[in-house]
Amino acid sequence: MTHLVIVRHAESAYNCENRIQGHRDSGLSAKGRRQARLLGLRIFKKHRIERIYSSDLGRAFATTAAIAAHHPAIKVIRDPALREINLGDWEGMTPDEVDHAHRQGYQRWLRKPSACVIPNGEPIRAFRKRVTERVRRIARLNRGRTVLLVTHGGVITALLADWLKADFDCVLLNLRVDNTGVTLADETDTRVRLHAINDISHLGPRDR
Repeated sequence: MTHLVIVRHAESAYNCENRIQGHRDSGLSAKGRRQARLLGLRIFKKHRIERIYSSDLGRAFATTAAIAAHHPAIKVIRDPALREINLGDWEGMTPDEVDHAHRQGYQRWLRKPSACVIPNGEPIRAFRKRVTERVRRIARLNRGRTVLLVTHGGVITALLADWLKADFDCVLLNLRVDNTGVTLADETDTRVRLHAINDISHLGPRDR
């Protein structure tokens, strides 16, 4: 069995501006830096982390650094397979800008993401395959260990849809995955058992 501690990155500048990120990056906001520090303390106190994997995008790696500071003996593995979905020409835009430039594209996304083709974007099916296959491999490589994965909201959504045998669109549109939200799962060769989804109990009211 592999114990997985999976977290979304802390708040970024683009999150504050309600801009679509995907593979584009922005630094952590002041609030995000506080969130990351609180998350690092929570992980240190509650989990015996033995391996750390991080998306190689800056907002995730900055969050990882705040956690890894409490685990100096563990080398962080930067893994591009844990990146957010590539959202192509929409990246850097607000939803209103997308609707204006791409014929109400964001509204179509809100109705059925899997049916929405984003120019130069990563197909959702390919994204889900990338994410689920990589996390399965990480789990197989780390049997008997507690592994931290620092990643993105879309990645966590893809994993939950796979583990729960749920409709991806329904999970994406109806389940919150907050900045620094913690998801806990035990994975074996045959099943995944979830213990928590989007736990933000480490954040006070001003940091949520």
